[in-house]
Amino acid sequence: MPNYLEYQKSIASEFKAYEKRVRHLIDDAHWVEEGRYKEIILMNYLKRILPKHISVGTGFIRNQDTITHQIDIIIYDNTYPLLFSEGDFIIAVPENVIGIIEVKSNIVPSDLCDIIKKSNHNASIICGNSNKMLFNGVFSYNSIEESAQYILKLKTIEYKQILEKQFTNQIISNKLSSCVNHIVLGTKYFIKLWASGVTHEKKHDEWKGAPPHYSFYNMQEGLAFSYFLSNLQEVIIRKLTGKYVEELSGALSAYFYPIPEGKEARLVERIELR
Repeated sequence: MPNYLEYQKSIASEFKAYEKRVRHLIDDAHWVEEGRYKEIILMNYLKRILPKHISVGTGFIRNQDTITHQIDIIIYDNTYPLLFSEGDFIIAVPENVIGIIEVKSNIVPSDLCDIIKKSNHNASIICGNSNKMLFNGVFSYNSIEESAQYILKLKTIEYKQILEKQFTNQIISNKLSSCVNHIVLGTKYFIKLWASGVTHEKKHDEWKGAPPHYSFYNMQEGLAFSYFLSNLQEVIIRKLTGKYVEELSGALSAYFYPIPEGKEARLVERIELR
């Protein structure tokens, strides 16, 4: 019987091994280059696991007369044309963009708000006034130990503009559907935005009707990396099939999310968006 839990734990070990391999060979003066290398580690991993018609690159996304800041990783459907492509550097249009990821070596709590603000700004350019669903991720290889400091910073963010709806009958505002929705802070901490206020895990129906919120999880065994990546793959599956992973193969669901009791058992706190 396959041991999906141990397999998913090994993903974090793989990333950390690559991270240390370069750090052993360069000194402090070259940490900028080390940061770029970490983007390449994640990019190459995504190239291995994503469907063949989904590609990854780095660059910009232009929407009419506006253009994003440079984005570390862009996940896009390569059946659409690009404005420019040279190696991994691309300039894309919103129509073929599935997700964006900001990659960091380490995020201290005081920097978290600015990083989210930058990624939300990029998302607002990509999506404009549409209700396009975008995987908007922040991937940090390391974090400090205290989860409470990150939770405190998440609570200080002003969410009112993100929550504003164009129409009174909207379930989710346009900006909420594309703002930062997945964050990994080192191998332990995983943060997920529940924009509709409810998880799709049937055993947690008691949260149906809750306001939009970030759920902050302590994944303990080093599963934060793999759950971030599994959520990205689920977003792609939903775009292709319109279904959640748990509605497809039981083996696929167990492979992506191997914690038997579900990640809600690892919940530290819910941060309501106000």
